[in-house]
Amino acid sequence: MTALTVESTNQTLANAGISMRVTHRGLQLVSKMELFAKALAHCTSNSKARDDLITILSHYNDQPELVVAANQSQYQNMHEPVSSKNNKAQESVGHHHAQNSATGQQPQLTENQTEISQASSPNSPVEQPHTDNSSQEFIGHHVYGKNAAIYFSYDKTRNGDNTIAIDGAMSLGPRQYDWTKKLRIQITRSDLPNVAAVVFGLLKKVELSNYGADNTKRLMIENQGNKYFVNMSAKGYNQIAVPISASDIFEVRGLILAQLIKNRPEIGTEGVLANLKCHAVMIKQANQQ
Repeated sequence: MTALTVESTNQTLANAGISMRVTHRGLQLVSKMELFAKALAHCTSNSKARDDLITILSHYNDQPELVVAANQSQYQNMHEPVSSKNNKAQESVGHHHAQNSATGQQPQLTENQTEISQASSPNSPVEQPHTDNSSQEFIGHHVYGKNAAIYFSYDKTRNGDNTIAIDGAMSLGPRQYDWTKKLRIQITRSDLPNVAAVVFGLLKKVELSNYGADNTKRLMIENQGNKYFVNMSAKGYNQIAVPISASDIFEVRGLILAQLIKNRPEIGTEGVLANLKCHAVMIKQANQQ
């Protein structure tokens, strides 16, 4: 396999219409990811591969030593080796392995559906940034709508809890979405069971509010019978609304279940599903009081 260079990688990104560019250090990091290499090889002819690249690079667009916009002045220095005269410490790069989503056996769910409304407490949920980019898994599932798209992916909080992050982007045209201006919501560990109960059909709706540093991020996921519906909003962002088909929610369900199992591996898949059913019953009882 031909080794990637900064020049060839950025030329491919330009050919695919992606406005972000990698630096020498950035390429060292992302080239270790199997998904990045695969997406780069197909991004000019495959829109999903292009979106995967944008999703990966967007995680680092606030780190100009790794990723910059094509028109930024830092671009002229992106070929400089890591061990340069300013004696920056070389960033260690972990090896990333793609993993299959653990879906397990789907439970038989017959309970009456209800909904969750999760208002914030004094400890408002705030997305927690990663402290080690090299250990991050880029595994997820895109859902494309007419006016927007969303991306469910594995994420990990600063405390090391496995969870799900949801990125939303507005449409720029047919199969083109502005991931560089995405709205991101990282679900807290305490809210993840509520979201899981909805996607598993145990509850009808979950509403999460007061997320983010400014407490304006909101997320709603609703089971509408023949489809699911997701709505994301925040101050300074357009409202993102996307329907989710049965086949797409199947993939999302697997991602969420996998993260729940990682948080409690000692009880296994059956234990997590049984725990989830009990959790939904308690939510229903609380709503009836």
